[in-house]
Amino acid sequence: MKLIIMRHGEADTFGLKDSQRCLTPNGIQQAKVAGNWLSQYVGKDRLIDLAIVSSFQRAQQSYQEVSHSINCVREETSEDVIPSADPKLAHDYIDTLLAQNSHLEHILVVTHMPFVCYFLQDITTNQCAMLFDTSSIVVVDYNVEQQMGVVETIYHPQ
Repeated sequence: MKLIIMRHGEADTFGLKDSQRCLTPNGIQQAKVAGNWLSQYVGKDRLIDLAIVSSFQRAQQSYQEVSHSINCVREETSEDVIPSADPKLAHDYIDTLLAQNSHLEHILVVTHMPFVCYFLQDITTNQCAMLFDTSSIVVVDYNVEQQMGVVETIYHPQ
């Protein structure tokens, strides 16, 4: 099972509210390129079973750009992956989803700093931690029984 974790593309520095900040033109391009990379990684004929996307505007926009390149069966907007969310709750939620849906092979999570680095640390066996550039993607080979995984590959935008 592959758990694919993506930080949103570059966003405007200022907005009325943090949740309403939009992608910059560069951020839109970053998300498009990340989507192309993800499509090549997963394979043109393979599906993303579920996309869990933060409710914040910049994550929603990033997913929309990525979704032009990948085939996703289902999308879910979640407050559990916003910047201030608890990574342990998101980890528990994904484990519950996987326990109830053994057919899931690819889950994409589109989220933010600092959540993304804490979440990666929580789900990996060696507690891998890293800072994510905008539109970076980490693919975790996730063992459902152990409820942990190892980093398989990393994509960083140019």
